Amino acid sequence: MSADIFSKKDSIEAKFLKSALVHNRAATLTKVRMLTTFRALAKFAKAGRWGTIDPYNLTAKQLRKYTLARIEQDVCVRSVQNETSHIRRALRGVGRSEFAQKICSNKALGVPPASRIGTGKVVDPIVFQSALLTAPADTHALIELSRWLGLRIREAILSANSLREWDRSLSAGQPILVRYGSKGGRVRSVPIRPEGIEPAQDAVKTALAVVKKQKWLVVSKNLKSAIKQHSYRLERVGLHGENSCHSLRRAFAMDQYRYYLQEGNDQKTALARTSNDLGHGDKRGRWVYNNYLRCSLESGNPPEKEADLKVEFSLT
Repeated sequence: MSADIFSKKDSIEAKFLKSALVHNRAATLTKVRMLTTFRALAKFAKAGRWGTIDPYNLTAKQLRKYTLARIEQDVCVRSVQNETSHIRRALRGVGRSEFAQKICSNKALGVPPASRIGTGKVVDPIVFQSALLTAPADTHALIELSRWLGLRIREAILSANSLREWDRSLSAGQPILVRYGSKGGRVRSVPIRPEGIEPAQDAVKTALAVVKKQKWLVVSKNLKSAIKQHSYRLERVGLHGENSCHSLRRAFAMDQYRYYLQEGNDQKTALARTSNDLGHGDKRGRWVYNNYLRCSLESGNPPEKEADLKVEFSLT
């Protein structure tokens, strides 16, 4: 592969991003995060007077210096791991796969291991009910959509155009299709357990009433502003910290998981189906268990190392 993918005017971060996207596309959020990584790398390179660097000439010594500096800046370990992963992806884009895998592994770069086991729990029912009582109508609707349909913040905010379709689907006992705001723009089908159909329908009807009055569930100049505004409102009604908006999705995931077990599925299949319902794909059952369910189903005190995780099922 030649350096023709770069132009003379390309900045350091532009070169790394182009290289990272040579072989595979990436979701919008992933591209944003990669660009943030490459900007931080470019800033560090300029401060260190490294000259013009790109994925072709970056050395292991330079990358190690950057990585250790990030750790010393108290950047969380998972973030450092993500950054090194972004840089390795750029290296692979210009044909330096072996260099990226062997010379620039996290261990070789001095990145400490970090557990992928989450510490979040499902929303506290008392906090949830209190939030519904004090939230304004539009925020109330969004809270219920996240809780009973398992929507991400972006998906809930952008759901206005799907509400009537969802109402029809729920009335017919059919899965809903999440079309807007999903990661990578991937449409997903979400079957709602029988006991959850009524509250899901109520949530959709509440949202429809709001949209009838103000067209959008959050009135704002753009999506970024809408997310910020909604997050602020959630904090004001008590949905923050341990009971953040994501805890609403965890509660939905718990309902779905338990329903699939009651249907007679084994734990691996139940987790795969729950993972699909959340939009993570059926290969991430273990990850969903660790990050959505584990702390609520077990003691709530995750082990320090992922190797310490002991569950009755085997996910391969």
